[in-house]
Order: sequence, then C-alpha cells, then structure tokens
Amino acid sequence: MSIGLEKAGFTLIYANEVNKDAAATYSYNFPHVHLETSDIRQVNVSRLNTDLELPKVDLIAAGIPCQGFSTAGKRNPRDHRNQLYKEVLRFVREFKPKFVVIENVVGMMFAAKGLFVKRIESGLRELGYSVHCRILSASSYGVPQRRKRLFIIGSSCRVSSKQLFPRAAKTRLSASQALSDLSFLGVDAAAERYKRPPRSAYQKLMRADSSVLRNHRSPKHSQRVQTMFAAIPPGTNARSVFGENYSGKRVRFKLHPRKPSNTLTTLPEDLIHYSQNRILTVREMARLQSFPDSFVFLGPRTTGGPQRQNACPQYTQVGNAVPPLLAEAVLTNLADMVRQNYPPHDPDA
Repeated sequence: MSIGLEKAGFTLIYANEVNKDAAATYSYNFPHVHLETSDIRQVNVSRLNTDLELPKVDLIAAGIPCQGFSTAGKRNPRDHRNQLYKEVLRFVREFKPKFVVIENVVGMMFAAKGLFVKRIESGLRELGYSVHCRILSASSYGVPQRRKRLFIIGSSCRVSSKQLFPRAAKTRLSASQALSDLSFLGVDAAAERYKRPPRSAYQKLMRADSSVLRNHRSPKHSQRVQTMFAAIPPGTNARSVFGENYSGKRVRFKLHPRKPSNTLTTLPEDLIHYSQNRILTVREMARLQSFPDSFVFLGPRTTGGPQRQNACPQYTQVGNAVPPLLAEAVLTNLADMVRQNYPPHDPDA
C-alpha cells in the first residue's frame, strides 16, 4: 500500500506493523517513514498526533489482517484480528483525514453475514464520512494476477463512487509477460544477476530501478516432486490430474504462461512455475504482485511447522500485500480528489 501511496504523490508520515520481520522489510524500503513496530491497540493516538506535530492528514490507509475472513483460511468470526477495524476508526477519529481506505479480501463481505463491513460503514458514517465499497480485480489495473479485493473508502466530501474508484484497463497481463526474464532459474538455484533482457513492457517497468536481482532463490525439490510437477499441464492442478492418487494438502496449480496468475496466497507451494518443475521464488511471487525488483524482502524465506501460524517470512509478506499497481490506481484517483476538493488556499484543507 505504501508504494502506491508514494507513487500517487502522498508523503508518508507514519506506519504501524506488529511483526518484526515485516517491519524490517518496511524499514529497509521506507527508511524515511516513522514506523512504529508494536501492537496497534497499544498506540496512544493522541500522543502520536502531538509527536507528529498535529499534521493535517489527507488519507489513512489500512490493510486489516484477512485471516479471519479469507476463504483460504479458517474464516473464524471469533479471530481477534477481525476486531482491528476498530483501531482504524480510532485513528480516523483522532486525525480526521479527508479520505480513509480499507482493503481486505472479498470474504469480509460475507463473514458473519457481512457484520464487519456493516460495522466499518456505520463507524465511518458516525465520524462524518460518506462510505463507498467496491470489489476490484488486480488484473484490471496492470497486475498479472486474478486477485479480487474489497476496498472500503470513506470520503469527507461529497463524491460519487464513479469518481472515487479508478477505471479498469481492457488489457490483461499474463504470467509469462511478468516472469519470462526470470525463468532461467532451475531447481535449488539462486541468482543475483539478470541473465535475460526484459521481454515485455511490464518487465521493463519492474526492473527500472534495479541492477541487482534479489530474493531469487528456488527451493530444493525431490525428483519425485519434480516428476509430479512435470506431469501437470499448465492451467491445471495436481488434484485434477492425479485424482484419488493425489494425497497432498495443497492444490498445486501450474501457472498458464498466457493467462494471469491465480490469486497468490502466503504459501509458495500453491503455485507451480509454468516452465520449470518447481514452485515460485519470492521474487517471482513479488513480480506477480507488481512489486518492483528494487523492493527487497527481509527475514526468513519461509517457515514451516507450528511456527508458520504466527510467522511472517518473505513469502508471507508478499502474499499478504496489496498489489502496488492496484494500490497506485486507487490512491492516484484519491490524490486527484484531494486536489480537486481541497485546494491549497482553502484554510480548512
């Protein structure tokens, strides 16, 4: 979300992250931003407002944890993270931004019969905001991935939904348009240099500010696993191919080179490369999310076993993120709304 904010022209003055690995990644890529690594429920917003010298805030953006709403998770309505929308409202009440943007999985609309969305909407309305909701598909905004997400936007001025949300593009990017220049990497290998020139406009965009290839290390698979991956045609999954003979817990979908990727999760074993008998690298997943290659992910690459539930390794950081190009499209539109409705000479701006 922060990449999108900066690309849209906003100046970041504060961020909050509870996980140390995710915070390390954020600090590395946004060293100029005041990042507070803590449980957001413990943040004293009144003191923070004073510490930030009582800023006039244009926008508050929040990505509430989705685990309690996602169809890929347990969808537990009693997950304590489901209540964190209250913290967004607490910040909004204190800082009174012109716009509020909340992003989450589509499942949030249906969890507990839509209760959480209704509470967010009513909470924002009580604070004086008009509320607009829309499901956006990342593939409509330059992201090579079929990823649908719910955006809830609170506006302090009268603006129609048609004006608030960005227009969708007609073209869709494919997995190979995103990854073909990185596809030289085999199994159990790593690379810190590009070995192929960019082969699409999207690849040129992703490589624009990067001369070193980071986070491009592939895992080690047994010969049995590689043979299984090779037997899966592009655009299909292991379960449909092997039927009752497949005992794996994951779907194991092989990307189709000429189509957008399926929705990325936080588990790398969900997707298989379209031309290599392996799962994706962190960099390849980041490409499918539209992270520029200059964005570096820190912390452990992956985590297994019981630690996976609470850990936030690199693969999880990528899978949890808002695609930067999707965020940029939404936030650029809102930056225009700020300029149009709150001119610089306005004493109340």
